[in-house]
Amino acid sequence: MAMRTSLVLLCLLLTFAAGTAQAASRNFSQYPGFAEWYAANPPSNDLPSLGDQALLAKHRPRFFLRAGQTGFIDFYRSYIAHGTLKSDAGAMISKTVTAELLNTHKNDPGVIFTHEPLSGRDHAAPETPKVYGRVARANLVWLGTPQALTFLTYNAVFAHSGLTSGLLGWQKIGLGLLGDLDDWHQLDHYTSATVILGQGDRPFAIMLQQHNYLRTYLVDEQIDLPPDGRPQIAVAEGSNELYPYVEGRTSHRAVPFLTPANFRYMLGTGRRPFFTADDITDPEVELEYQLAFLAPSDAFYTFKGFLGALRTLPGRDGPPGADYNTLPELKPMELQMLAGYWRYRNQGDISRMEASFKHEKYWPAFAKGQLEVFFSNAACAKAWGKDCAFD
Repeated sequence: MAMRTSLVLLCLLLTFAAGTAQAASRNFSQYPGFAEWYAANPPSNDLPSLGDQALLAKHRPRFFLRAGQTGFIDFYRSYIAHGTLKSDAGAMISKTVTAELLNTHKNDPGVIFTHEPLSGRDHAAPETPKVYGRVARANLVWLGTPQALTFLTYNAVFAHSGLTSGLLGWQKIGLGLLGDLDDWHQLDHYTSATVILGQGDRPFAIMLQQHNYLRTYLVDEQIDLPPDGRPQIAVAEGSNELYPYVEGRTSHRAVPFLTPANFRYMLGTGRRPFFTADDITDPEVELEYQLAFLAPSDAFYTFKGFLGALRTLPGRDGPPGADYNTLPELKPMELQMLAGYWRYRNQGDISRMEASFKHEKYWPAFAKGQLEVFFSNAACAKAWGKDCAFD
């Protein structure tokens, strides 16, 4: 009986772990729909213009971590420069990997980069952490009027990602038998914060990547901006997920994926999933960093292979490029913005969520349903010059 119970528990733990990423047999870059999306929307080979670089510098977020928490790195100098690149057959391509070499192989989904951390004896002086900025623009029509939107996206980079620090004791023990809880997989570069500008290039919303979904927060409704206009972001312990700054130790509901059951839990109408754990933020110190720029076509964003070691347990393999951060049907930034706009126990959001589940691909349906309430509430924000009640 004990053996059977142990096997059942192990299977459940494996299921939980698999929810954190894609298995090695199926790199997420090969998910149906991406090939069509990138064929129709090829990434630019150009760096952001000087004007866009100035916008990115003006609105760059401030990131806060717990004292002693592992911080950002330089993707190419701190990570890619220390590792090997191999083919899917295991043949060595190079033990000296450069940005140029990585970009040469960025379209091969079978290529595997494995980071090899420096030992304490070999460790060089730490490089300045970098956050990579890029700009996208879109138009949405609301009440017959085009709404011009500018998306300023900032990707932070961590050498590895751990599991959420809110794991219960028995979860830590069980999962600890399967891998290092602080180094669950190599490379975490989906950690992105997007500042959304509206009329007059004024920020009116923030979009944050959290696990395998994004959350959108309206200024004055869900978050406040400090006098300098730079959003304050807290980095979760272990998982590196991003949340609006809240002083002190704070728990945040989190799930690996927003399945219908998990989505209901996140909105406050469903049961807490058996295998889930809260993210925890405790923003004590601000992390200084250098804002850097790469072309949207760079391997950092578009690499189709694995940018981290392959590990036997599903969910522990390195990810593809940072642009594979969501489902293909949500690649338009305006859809990510709308799909990520939902509030805990908001009855309107709950009703629209349930209506969207009638569709096979419910995320685009939910995004469409949120358009009216999103812009209506955005119009209430002080940045848009109105004073009214949020819906």
